[in-house]
Amino acid sequence: MLDRYGSSRPAARHSLRLLISTTILLPWMWLSAALPAFAQADTGEQDPSEAGFFIEAQDVNLVNVDVYVSDKEGNRIHGLTVDDFELFEDGRPVRVTNFYAVADGRPAREQLSTLERPQVETPETPEPVAEIPEDQRLHLIVYIDNLHIRPFNRNKVMAKVRTFLNTKMPEDSQVMLVTFERSLKVRHPFTRDVNDIVEETYELEDLSAFTVQRETERDNIIKRILRTDDSLEAESHADFYAKSVYNDVEMSIRGMREMVSTVAGLPGRKALLYVSDGLEMRAGEDLFQLAAQEHPNLQNRGGISLQANRYDARRRYQVLISHANANRVTFYTLEAAGLRSHSSLSAERSGGVSTIEVDFTYQLNRQETLLMLADDTGGLASINTNNFAGALDAMAKDFSSYYSLGYLPSHSGDGRFHRIEVKVRKKGLEVRHRDGYRDKSLETRISEGTLAALVFDQGSNPLNAGIEFMDPVVDGKRNTFLPIEVRIPIGNVTLLPGEQMHSGKVRVSLAVMDEENEISPVEMSTVPIQIPEQDLEIARTKYYVYSATLQVRPGKQKVAVGLRDEITGRQSFVTRTAWIGNRK
Repeated sequence: MLDRYGSSRPAARHSLRLLISTTILLPWMWLSAALPAFAQADTGEQDPSEAGFFIEAQDVNLVNVDVYVSDKEGNRIHGLTVDDFELFEDGRPVRVTNFYAVADGRPAREQLSTLERPQVETPETPEPVAEIPEDQRLHLIVYIDNLHIRPFNRNKVMAKVRTFLNTKMPEDSQVMLVTFERSLKVRHPFTRDVNDIVEETYELEDLSAFTVQRETERDNIIKRILRTDDSLEAESHADFYAKSVYNDVEMSIRGMREMVSTVAGLPGRKALLYVSDGLEMRAGEDLFQLAAQEHPNLQNRGGISLQANRYDARRRYQVLISHANANRVTFYTLEAAGLRSHSSLSAERSGGVSTIEVDFTYQLNRQETLLMLADDTGGLASINTNNFAGALDAMAKDFSSYYSLGYLPSHSGDGRFHRIEVKVRKKGLEVRHRDGYRDKSLETRISEGTLAALVFDQGSNPLNAGIEFMDPVVDGKRNTFLPIEVRIPIGNVTLLPGEQMHSGKVRVSLAVMDEENEISPVEMSTVPIQIPEQDLEIARTKYYVYSATLQVRPGKQKVAVGLRDEITGRQSFVTRTAWIGNRK
């Protein structure tokens, strides 16, 4: 979990125990002893199939692919319909079941937003702009990697970012500001008020950044390599530097992966604007090259390539990209160093030896990562330019002009990576999108949604569920227990008719976060509901109650509950905060 201003915290030390019971609550009753006779709900202790009760859960895992279409000059193409696209998974064509198009910030009038494409008549008068669906709303993370940036470059870019936030953010989008200094720090959580983020960016200007120190170290190593006559000593200098850089690269990758994991359960589109001076693909490659250039015997024996390959981070970036694609996170990378000339430092070093080629390798190595992160997640990379406003404008066009293609895969939760390809039937158009995704299990998706609700207070509640807290109980060992009730209107739960019973099933997930932002493991159970035929009409006006008891520590405790109607797949997420003991 990410602290507001501190580093990421370890898993919670909560001792979370669920003592589950279920009832149906009548309006005039508050958990009295006289429970209605038709309340027959399994707590999950018994296999429902053994009681002659079985409902197959429906796992509708809609995959959304955000697609950006332009002509060869880079102009965005609007007005395409679902029939203009071909969608492939693992090389096989799939049917587009959901289609959503946005042009210049306005949703197209005709959308395909159900599993069957309706026939829509064009109205004679213009309709008001439709509300943005939850699965199309944007969350933007502005991510400043202070481990790989110069302070001057960072502050120069942030001035342009402030203008972008004030003028280009789509309606109903949210922004978060994060920095990385060997650990993640949330400078401001998600908010719709961009002014709060803009104000927070000014606080970054006095922060330290580490690239100046790293480049000074690199220059000293270069001088040592150029001055030594011992090839093994030159190789050891390059290896020492590469190992140090590789450790920093691994930390930055972990930071981005942690950020992606944190927003995994948020619905809708997610974009991460990664700002740095570049990030090495192969740590120390440039200095291994310099050592081989100065000592040809190193290259002749082939050892220098093997040494450099030890610090190749490509595979780790690929894992990060796969994780981002699985969670619909698009990377937009911005090289804050801007346009640079390759001036040799020969005069400072030794004997007029040129290191221009080595410096060029150094720059390309850092840019290759920025290109890869953006290209493979369907985003954009900005390198070799001082036109930061133009780069941010290009990103803004992605936010305001795109197509979203949704489809139902033939598999569900197989855990495998599946490659995606989108083609446009019209000639001369260029298409950009994420290159694939990893199919997550239903349990993983529910857990991530529950955690997202807990951390960000976000998530819809179509089941109109609520949380009620009972009085805390302290036992003889001074352990504190918090009884809670989750109330679900029975009229909002899908029930299938049977001979004598109407049956449904609800999956419940629950997690707790304390005032130190430590989070309990997500607990999950599936609870069948059975209502006798003769009591169905009155039951639909009452509440189904899921009761649990949490073992907690004193202080602020935030509870998140996820609910899933197993018949229709509808999900709700709801949160509430309790204070155990006296407030500070």
